[in-house]
Order: sequence, then structure tokens, then C-alpha cells
Amino acid sequence: MISLKLNDKAAESHFLLIEKLLTSRISNVIKNGIRKKSGKIFVVLKPNKDLLNYLNFLLISGNLKKLITAKPDGLIKIISDLNKNYTEFLDSKSESNRILYNIFVSSCYDTKKFSKHDFITIINLDTCPYCNRNYIYYLAKKDEIKPQIDHFFPKSKYPFFAMSFYNLIPSCQTCNGLEVKGEKDPVKLKITNPYQIMDTDFTFSYKILTSGIISSLLDKNSVKVELTSSLTGNLEVFKLKELYELHSDHVVELVFKSKIKYSDTYRKYLKKYREKGIFFSDNEVDRMILGNYTNIDDIHKRPFSKLYQDIGLDLGLIKKK
Repeated sequence: MISLKLNDKAAESHFLLIEKLLTSRISNVIKNGIRKKSGKIFVVLKPNKDLLNYLNFLLISGNLKKLITAKPDGLIKIISDLNKNYTEFLDSKSESNRILYNIFVSSCYDTKKFSKHDFITIINLDTCPYCNRNYIYYLAKKDEIKPQIDHFFPKSKYPFFAMSFYNLIPSCQTCNGLEVKGEKDPVKLKITNPYQIMDTDFTFSYKILTSGIISSLLDKNSVKVELTSSLTGNLEVFKLKELYELHSDHVVELVFKSKIKYSDTYRKYLKKYREKGIFFSDNEVDRMILGNYTNIDDIHKRPFSKLYQDIGLDLGLIKKK
């Protein structure tokens, strides 16, 4: 839904923050294996030959960094290479997968040494890129404001991507829930990573279902929200069409504004404030008229921004920039 911009500088900063933690853990596992609880006792799982080769490969200068900072297409290339050479790593029931999970998830992602809040601050994102319907923060039991982060390639199958910058997608609780994205494999379901989405990949329109739209201002059933996209995997997995149809009241109000020439009247009204020394930029005026952000780069700042922008342009409430 939202097109996230590649940020290699942030990806490198992220790697530098976790480099020592990961290299130390990898070295320890190569030497000692991991302790795993089996019933009431602990057993030691040691890497087999293939996994030892891979872990030693990661410790060679630059290889761990390539894994952590790999762009979305690079992540896909890594999966392809592992499928050819180390298929066991992709089996969530294998010992190699469990050891990789311990290294990247249990010993790094799930620890306090990795601040999810700081990570999202670097990305500078406020709303869920999968749906643009919700904010990405929630209130935890201890009254802490915490962010949601989805592993685009789920950590149960791809634990080696658990700390890869472009695999960590800030998201809302709905999209990251088991009923929606959860642990679903994007390779099988053809889900597109937000870093690979274009601004034009999703388009909103509407259909008036009644002739009395003005008299039915508060009736959300008078309008149907329509969403089109070639990214069918995203539409189906995140239930975007079905969810947005529940928010037709937003569109009803925009249609009503266009019918009563609200934008023209309000523009003239705001210009009068110039006599009092208050000047509004064209962008600020558009934002107040629309009731949401109007620049494509600001979509992430408030829920439903893409919906408002597309419908607002269609209705002539704002002009394309």
C-alpha cells in the first residue's frame, strides 16, 4: 500500500548496532553449539557440517553485513541460493533452522539489546505500510508505547533474515496478526515487499449507489469504495478490498464537499486571513480542505491518506502536484 523508500545509510547504521552481538553469538555457536530444552533436561545442539560452513562464511569480512543490509531483491537471491545449497535451513523443523533461530531471533531480535522503537524511529514511519489504515504503535501491559514489526519473510522459516533491515517491516496489529500476514510465506503467496511497491500500484475510486448522495451525507451505504491493484497477493492476504469497503463514510464526506463546492469556498475564506498576517501555503490549504495529507511523500503520516488523495484528486478537491 505505502511505498517505502530504500535507505541504505539507515541499513548500515542498523548493522553497526548489532554487528558485535551477532558475530559474538555466531562464534560461540560454532564453538559450543546451543543449549535446547528437551522435556525436563537440556541438550546441546551442534551445527552440522553444512551449517558450520555457512556460519564461518558469515564471519568472513563483509558477508554478515551483506545479509543484514541486503535489499529486497537481494533477500530473494539469498533464498534462491540457500534453496540450491542448504535446503535444510528453510525447514522450520530441522536442527539447523533451530540453531539459526537461536542466533538471529532468540539471541538478538528478542533481546533488549535491540530497540524496536529506535529502529522504527530511524525509518520514520507512522502508519502501517501494508494497509495505511492504522498506526504502527500500541499500548503494552506496562503502559509502554511499543511498535509492531513484521518479518516480511517470517522468522519461523527464514530465521537468518530476522535482523535484516529490509525484512523488518513496521506494521499494525491487524496486518501482523495470525489471521492476516502472520507467518505466511510471501514467496508462495506472491506478497510484494513495501520497499518494492510503487506509489501507483494501488488506486482508490468510488461508486455512488444512490441518487440522493447529498441528502444521505451520513449514510455510508450510499457509496462503495473501490480499490484496484495488480499486486493481487497483497490485496488478498491483507483483505484490503474488504476492509476499505467498511470505510465508505470517508468517501461520502469527500463527495459531499465536492457537491457543495466546499474547496472553492474554503480557499477564498482562508485567503482573507492574509489581511491579518496569516499566510497558508497551497499545500496547507489542500490539507485542510481534504482533511488529510495531500503529498505522496506524506502518506505514511496519517491513516487513509492514500484513499483521501486518490478520491480528492478524482473529485477535484485538490490538484495533482
